[in-house]
Amino acid sequence: MIRQSDIAKMLNISRTTVARALNGKGSINPDTKEKILTLCEELGYAKNPISTSLALKKSKSIYAFIVKTKKEVYSNSIKEGFEKAQNEFKFYKYKINIIETDIDEPKEQVKILKNILKSEQVDGVIIIPLLKDEIIKIKKENDKTVFMALDMPLDKNTYSVYSNYFKAGRITANILLNALNKGDKILLIDTEDDRISSKLVFEGFYSKVMESKKCEIVGPIFQSNLKSNIDNILENNLTKDISALYSSRFLVDIVERAISIGNENLKIVDNGFSNATKQLIKNEKVIATVAQKHSELGYLVAKYMFEYLYKDVKPKKNNNEYENVILFKENLPY
Repeated sequence: MIRQSDIAKMLNISRTTVARALNGKGSINPDTKEKILTLCEELGYAKNPISTSLALKKSKSIYAFIVKTKKEVYSNSIKEGFEKAQNEFKFYKYKINIIETDIDEPKEQVKILKNILKSEQVDGVIIIPLLKDEIIKIKKENDKTVFMALDMPLDKNTYSVYSNYFKAGRITANILLNALNKGDKILLIDTEDDRISSKLVFEGFYSKVMESKKCEIVGPIFQSNLKSNIDNILENNLTKDISALYSSRFLVDIVERAISIGNENLKIVDNGFSNATKQLIKNEKVIATVAQKHSELGYLVAKYMFEYLYKDVKPKKNNNEYENVILFKENLPY
């Protein structure tokens, strides 16, 4: 029978290092961990009877439906979280099949989900639910498949790992209000909901500004095709007495355009994170941004799915809310 000490000798490392790799605890070099897990798999080593039964289980069919947005960092961060979980449970051949669809084409997500569920036996589905009512209906029709919602709760009966976007909007507004004087004017711009966050963030922002009664709101100005009409919006509404602005979508595009036409003193706080936002904060054109920890969300939901399907361990609660992070120039990542 292969022991941890045998694995350690073969790789010329300590038994403690082997134990850390197998337990997923403590600090260990990723390359070393991969070598240990690979060798363990080749030799058929399992650290205990539970691990043995897990390793011998048939691989599960798991699909994750995520979305592409203008901010590439969004989906990339979620995929990083998935990858972290897959590496952690690599010993058990844990793999997530990722399906990525456009955020502005929600019916495409539903169509692909239906086709996959119809054509094969799917054990688990992780999904960013764009059309909630249709996803709930599909879930009920496939009651043998475990559904988990990512970044937005689905319903009270579905395990969900998500960000509180309404709270993020209120935090965004609070930071901006602290940078403004009483009576300053804030231009608010609204457009179609992106079905994930913008509506909730905007509602949170609006509620906080109205509640504070510190500043005057101009708008909200609604524009259905905002990205193509930024110049018109600014020309018609960005008067000299406006001190700040906020938009439900395309805020970075609006700010960059406003700066290019000479409005460099606007007070801006963004929501979410992208390379463009990062650069604007570095250049002190944006005060801060309230971002979501999408990588950690991806990791957590992938971990929950693994524990449910491979260990029959259900999450302790259905709705798992993850906190936002506030990024100023001083604490920007990388």
